[in-house]
Amino acid sequence: MPDLHSRFELMILDFNQIPKDIADFKNIKLFFENSKRAGVDPKQPENRQKFNNNFIEKSNKRYLLSRYTEDRIEMLRGSKIAEEGRTFHLGIDIFSKDLEPVSAPCDCEIVYTGKEEGNHGWGHFVIIKPNVSITSDYIFLGHLSKKLPSLVRVSKGQVIGQLGDYKEFENGGWSRHLHVQLIRDFSIDNPMPIGYSTKQGLKQNMIKYPDPSMFIFD
Repeated sequence: MPDLHSRFELMILDFNQIPKDIADFKNIKLFFENSKRAGVDPKQPENRQKFNNNFIEKSNKRYLLSRYTEDRIEMLRGSKIAEEGRTFHLGIDIFSKDLEPVSAPCDCEIVYTGKEEGNHGWGHFVIIKPNVSITSDYIFLGHLSKKLPSLVRVSKGQVIGQLGDYKEFENGGWSRHLHVQLIRDFSIDNPMPIGYSTKQGLKQNMIKYPDPSMFIFD
């Protein structure tokens, strides 16, 4: 994603860890509270996109990055995931204002592409296998557009897709972002990872789905 290393800012999505002195336009907890008072659903992708766009513009950045294993209970309340207690996010999200191009984070082979149908799923996604000299883990890239790549070898930096939009659930019905997640034990029969963990299962799931930071900040 162009300028990712130089033009990003952290977005804290765990309401309990938002600093008291944070600027209002960066405070997603405040956005949720104000939206609800106005009778607006802050979870709808078009409303979340407005918050993200305002954050990006006022920060003079291009991207907003979430944190690995962040607890998103407040953002998931009322969902099936929250009812199951799976609120700890197992990847890193890269939010943007525009439908940015997505490039291969390393020399790799594209081994699987697909789409999870319905709302609040992965939408279109790609799974890549890095060269063995880099890692034995696979990389999952979720919430893409329908223009998916072929199953070929690609070089680091080569464009392999584009962010999907929330319209018609192209990206699963979320605000515009890329979900990056590592998969330690990939199976072609069950390719899609779980995106969230319970608190009790977090330690084990962190082994199954390690921190993908090295492929974002390399």
